[in-house]
Amino acid sequence: MAWSPHQAEMLKQASPMHDIGKVAIPDSILNKPGRLSVEEFEVMKTHANIGYEMLGHSQRELLLTAATVAHQHHEKFDGTGYPRGLAGEQIHIFGRITAVADVFDALGSARVYKTAWPDADIFAFFRQQSGLQFDPRLIDLFFANMKDICTIRDQFADQIDQALCLRSDW
Repeated sequence: MAWSPHQAEMLKQASPMHDIGKVAIPDSILNKPGRLSVEEFEVMKTHANIGYEMLGHSQRELLLTAATVAHQHHEKFDGTGYPRGLAGEQIHIFGRITAVADVFDALGSARVYKTAWPDADIFAFFRQQSGLQFDPRLIDLFFANMKDICTIRDQFADQIDQALCLRSDW
């Protein structure tokens, strides 16, 4: 993104707080082993506003950045996301980047309600959702930097499909 080191560090420090609003979501929803009902999903969606409210009253740049990330990481590039239905560049770049990272992590990780997706399926999903869920410029950058992304993921993930990360035809 050709950012200053300060901007990159702000996002690096703020993005782990993207789901902080989930502290207010009942465990019965967070840990449900199956699909959420429509009503449960409506409750789950409130975590974005809750996180924003928790962090957005600060005067500190880091917490204000985290508030933006918490509030906008479920917005979709085509305007079909939540909580406000923002589209395109209306979504702060911090929210758009965190959305890509969050979905990449979520799809590739086992959860109580799902198994981890194979990398090939994740990459196909990202290509399909370019311009819909995700900013297409960010998806282009994602694939252009796949080797570095996988190197970072290797440091923190239990298992990955290393062969896909070593491909050069992204």
